[in-house]
Amino acid sequence: MQPLISVIIPCYNSQPYIETCVNSLKVQGLSNWEAIFVNDGSKDGSLRVLEAYAAQDFRIKVYSQINQGAAKAREYGISKATGNYIMFLDVDDTLDSGAFELIKNEIEKNEDADIFVACFNILKDNKLLKRTRIFFNELGKISYLKKVLTGRCGWELCGKIYRKELFDDSIKTPVDIRIGEDAAIFIQIVSKAERIKGINYPIYNYIQYSQSASHIRNKKYAEETLRAGIFIEDYLSKQPFYCQIKDEISAMFLLLYSNSSFKWPLSRKNNLVESIKKNHLRILPIFKIHILKSIYVLALYVTNGKITNYISKVK
Repeated sequence: MQPLISVIIPCYNSQPYIETCVNSLKVQGLSNWEAIFVNDGSKDGSLRVLEAYAAQDFRIKVYSQINQGAAKAREYGISKATGNYIMFLDVDDTLDSGAFELIKNEIEKNEDADIFVACFNILKDNKLLKRTRIFFNELGKISYLKKVLTGRCGWELCGKIYRKELFDDSIKTPVDIRIGEDAAIFIQIVSKAERIKGINYPIYNYIQYSQSASHIRNKKYAEETLRAGIFIEDYLSKQPFYCQIKDEISAMFLLLYSNSSFKWPLSRKNNLVESIKKNHLRILPIFKIHILKSIYVLALYVTNGKITNYISKVK
């Protein structure tokens, strides 16, 4: 029987997390799924553990590649997927026990939807820090893109279900961008969709770890965040609906500038920051993002990034 859902899971030196991740799959009430683990050149015992699980359960499939990063591992996993729908799962995260049954019910009720966007839980030290909410029932592509670009909806790849036909060779992985890479790929996927359905129930457990890349501070990651925006703008500028979302693209750059400051406070003289000021720091985009974010962006620029030092002291 063809799987309804193919779950793509990149793995790099992930041995400590594999058991918990696999267990969150095996407890699902729906049995019609496949999990595609892509071993991304791990140097620990990840491959051995994965192969042991694959020998026990035919739905668990394991492939290997030389180390190329999570995005390339996902690409490889998609090429091996046989399900009608694609879902991404990071190996150090888990799924809610009722995720697949909920997804199946939503697909049956909304067969023409291209993307299903669900809530997710944020956990740390086995404690629930936050549960996100979905504030829409159904949106078209342009309306959803506007919400994503202005920060009203998240641009993470995980916690969503995608019709497999959305993935083709035209989706490109940005080169030398680790921070913001998921957003760059997600925007391309959404641009191929027509109908996006909201699911106001958490299906994904995002587990925070202090050593993850999103918590590492350095200038390289701060600049990568802004370069991801350049990649996204370049891609969207080639789309027929570009003129409808130009202000939202500028708003995206302001959000990325804000996000970059938590990696490193970039100076106003930084070429990427100068480009944002010249092309995107305008009144309308500022009003399209959350008021607190807009205040922070302005303070960030006026203080030449020094506001981040004040915030770190307060914390």
